[in-house]
Amino acid sequence: MLRGSLDEVIDMPRTNRFSLDELEKTEKTYIGTKVEILFRDTFGLDKGDKLDLKVRGHEVDVKNTIGSNWTIPSEALDEICVLLQANDNKSSFCFGLLICRNRVLNQGKNRDGKRTISKEGKNEILWIVKDGALPKNFFLHMNDDLRHEILSPSGGATRLANLFRSFQGEIITRRLVECVARQKDYMKRIRGNGGARDILAQEELLILWGGSIEDNKKLKSLGFKGINAEHFVCIKNNI
Repeated sequence: MLRGSLDEVIDMPRTNRFSLDELEKTEKTYIGTKVEILFRDTFGLDKGDKLDLKVRGHEVDVKNTIGSNWTIPSEALDEICVLLQANDNKSSFCFGLLICRNRVLNQGKNRDGKRTISKEGKNEILWIVKDGALPKNFFLHMNDDLRHEILSPSGGATRLANLFRSFQGEIITRRLVECVARQKDYMKRIRGNGGARDILAQEELLILWGGSIEDNKKLKSLGFKGINAEHFVCIKNNI
């Protein structure tokens, strides 16, 4: 969910940007809205009357940061907040809960009347996940030469073949496939009939798709976990 939120705002296929540092200030602000929307949808929750969510009758706010603190609105005082933090550089994330009582907030307010969580207040956060593994931003952590090798060819199938060849044995998401293919029918560039699969087959490499019952079974036997229709993995054909 967090990876998807960041990638959708960075919008690499259309903007050719790779990192959060390249975003405009307003775009960084929108990440919080995107996370709120996807969080609600992911967990099948209703929108609150005054806050972002309603969970079993309780009003709950969702606050996300790509920095080190969260800004809490006045309407969330004494309410439960879901605190999410994504660090793209370290490929890590945190997910916690906090009742935003007055004692856990700094007294200073910004022009919107929002307050940050104090150093002492952070000790009251109930961490559901602390320093979890955020799916990595492939292009951010890729060296310039490899990035150029993957993305420079004019054909989408060739770019995808370069991607899978370079990251054998690693989970490649559908979103990443879309980013590299840069075409509306991006899945066509991965299939046979001249797609990446045909190119790599000549090198005895096989692209497995998590949405295929047979491929999924193979991936599980190789030790991959949580594979679904959003995932692809390139392996040696003789494994």
